[in-house]
Amino acid sequence: MLKLFFITIYLIIFLILSFKNLKNSVYLVILTLPLYLVRFKVFGLPTTILEFEILILFVVFFIRALKYGDTREIISNFKSKIINFKLLLVGCSLLLIASIISIFMSPNLYSAVGLWRAYFLEPFLFFIVFISIMNKEDFRKVIAVLGLNVLILSLFALYQKFTGEFITNPFWAAEATRRVTSIFTYPNALALYLAPVVIMLLGFFVAGIEKQKLRVKELSKNWKLRIENLLLILSCILGFTVIYFTKSKGGLLAVLVGIIFYAFFYKPFRKYFLGFIIIVFLFLFFYILMNGLPNFKGDTTVVGGDSISTRLEMWSETVKMLKTRPLLGSGINGYQSALASFHQKQYIEIFLYPHNIFLTFWSETGLLGLTAFIIIVGWFYVAGFRKTTNDRQQTTDNKRQTTVIDCKLSTVLMASMIALLVHGLVDVPYFKNDLAVLFWLLIGMMIVVSKTQNSHNLKQCLGNRN
Repeated sequence: MLKLFFITIYLIIFLILSFKNLKNSVYLVILTLPLYLVRFKVFGLPTTILEFEILILFVVFFIRALKYGDTREIISNFKSKIINFKLLLVGCSLLLIASIISIFMSPNLYSAVGLWRAYFLEPFLFFIVFISIMNKEDFRKVIAVLGLNVLILSLFALYQKFTGEFITNPFWAAEATRRVTSIFTYPNALALYLAPVVIMLLGFFVAGIEKQKLRVKELSKNWKLRIENLLLILSCILGFTVIYFTKSKGGLLAVLVGIIFYAFFYKPFRKYFLGFIIIVFLFLFFYILMNGLPNFKGDTTVVGGDSISTRLEMWSETVKMLKTRPLLGSGINGYQSALASFHQKQYIEIFLYPHNIFLTFWSETGLLGLTAFIIIVGWFYVAGFRKTTNDRQQTTDNKRQTTVIDCKLSTVLMASMIALLVHGLVDVPYFKNDLAVLFWLLIGMMIVVSKTQNSHNLKQCLGNRN
């Protein structure tokens, strides 16, 4: 009862904040993404703080739109943000249709509805609010909030690393095999969350520093800017360190590929890219020369299996299962029961998902859902490269300095998404409450940065009206 009391007080405060300033509520949702771990029941129905935050956010957005705004203007503004991106609209529509169909394909309808709400409905509601009221100038606060989020999670993870406390799994808590989890229940959950966010923070920090280098005197006097820069660099350092302490090879690979992508496609870094690659290969050469080949498979955690072997077996069994139901998959939350008759390697448990983002979308939402996901990601990179090319051409034509919120921002977002996708080759970077919202946050930011015009009246009546 005491837990429910404090949750109620918090949600009331969130409701009041939403009516006072909707943008601040968006920032708070981003800051508290891990609060999906705080679960409770309302009239017997399971839910989380994060789910309630998003529902409150959307309802208040809708009420304020009716009270202060013109509904037609809201619809027009939303169209200007997404309808013009026809490929994205097709992808979003197909994904919603596929996810709804997958509810009825599930062996447990009640559970499927709950997961659909958490992984598709509520993240999409957040996405609608985000692209309706946010603009590029707000991204500075979004990044600051993400930086604070990473800082809090990382500090707790470092405490775990040095003490072994608050790690529930004895194998991970043991000093010889210690893997940090922070407030999450397993190490990969932490790495999945941190990898794309840390790449985004690093990109914003580097681009911001370049923008500020011609204004050193102003920077020395602007204590807020100095604090923001300190927060970003500290969050990046601690975030990278904690990903290493999770011992998630997928997370480390995701970060490495994200950095390489950023270095290659971020124009000021291209001249350093070749040198970076040479340094990396020299480091790896001397490391292998002195220490031998690293253990890519990882420690064996079950008899006969390691992280790579178990995934290979899992993917093989999943493909066999999908061949028998290629169109509709197994339905939401139906993977375990669908795979049971194909499961041969008994030393491996049947996991919730096949630990590959493409196989997972295929299994959970069918071939239509997988196609929709590929379309959405494809649009993301088409829009990102188009924005980069257009802004670079505009910079050349106008002979002006491109700012951090132009083509540099699209490159940062693409690097963050590439980290998410690379990690998704060996894990599940979407089908978790916080990760689903994070994915749609990246899509929303790309929409906003790709569309320069916002409705002034809508921003005024919804974003900040006291």
